[in-house]
Amino acid sequence: MKILIAGSDLNAKLFAQYIKQQNNEHDIYITTDEISVENIYTAINIKENNIPEICDFVKYNQIEFTIVTSELSIINGIADEFKKEGFPIFAPTSDSARITFFNSIAKKILYKLKINTPRFGIFDRENVAIEYLRKIKFPIIITNDFTLFSHESIICKTFSKAKLEIQKIFETGNNKIIIENYSDENPIYIYFITDGYNAMPLITINKYNRNGYKELIAPSEKISEDIIMYLLKKVIYPILDDITKFSEPYCGILGLKIIKKNNNISILEFYNEFQGYDIHSFLALLNDDLLKIITDTANGKLGENHSFINLSENYSYTLEINKNSDKINSDLFENICIESEDNINKVFTASAATINGAKSMLNIEESEYERI
Repeated sequence: MKILIAGSDLNAKLFAQYIKQQNNEHDIYITTDEISVENIYTAINIKENNIPEICDFVKYNQIEFTIVTSELSIINGIADEFKKEGFPIFAPTSDSARITFFNSIAKKILYKLKINTPRFGIFDRENVAIEYLRKIKFPIIITNDFTLFSHESIICKTFSKAKLEIQKIFETGNNKIIIENYSDENPIYIYFITDGYNAMPLITINKYNRNGYKELIAPSEKISEDIIMYLLKKVIYPILDDITKFSEPYCGILGLKIIKKNNNISILEFYNEFQGYDIHSFLALLNDDLLKIITDTANGKLGENHSFINLSENYSYTLEINKNSDKINSDLFENICIESEDNINKVFTASAATINGAKSMLNIEESEYERI
């Protein structure tokens, strides 16, 4: 099959690598200006927001299927245009994906559907937002509304700090902010795949910032099967139903950032692709045909052809360190499942029957945290 991946990020490259690994007969193209990777993918120098040129490439090169990992492509309406042309594509339309791009829309939908989320306020005027600070308890979190270029949440412990951050956000051209209550619980990331009607869990991930490095552990031991079923019934399906009231059904990856405190679950944010290096955790445990899952989803046959996504019963452990760090000798690592890097970080993932077993493959033990 001739496949185009619209994106130039880590997700695009690892999707290509995994699909090619499962079936070497596929011809894969990626919209990037980087050098082609021999025997994996061919790079085509097309900008991710140039939807007409991407459409022309698909048409004249007889591309059979397109996978979108680029948020820029999604918000610029690549799925909308492809559907008009009749080109098969795995991506949500720009309207259906608004919940993943605008915090204000996400919060309003959560509030409307009575889905638990931290208490929040949405403000489009600086003076009103600052006045609101005088009535609430600290610490709080401040985020900009439009998340395409930043999912950053700023924790503010004092009025003066919060006031300064609000002024900065409005000065940089943002016209809306969200202020919400802060929780010191470590967030958990949960990803689902959906064709707009059926949805299935992909992976649950815990993330930790350690002394000089970051780590990802999947699946999250804090998320049980009962919690997954609760999220499907009380969060995912109500939101998918609500989306179809104003747009095409949501087709693609739908990620959640949540906090779990005792038995209470709160939803913080939504994503239309794997964040950061989360894709490492998913691919390290996937024991299923990735392309078939994606194409069946795009064709509305996720529930018809799959009863679950087949994942290994192992744990995956991902280590993210600074690219220039000399504190860890990666030559000593054993059985690395996935390895990648960008301009800042090197990332390694191993999997084993236990978390400690996966850590040991990267020579990481609890007693070594401070040393690293």
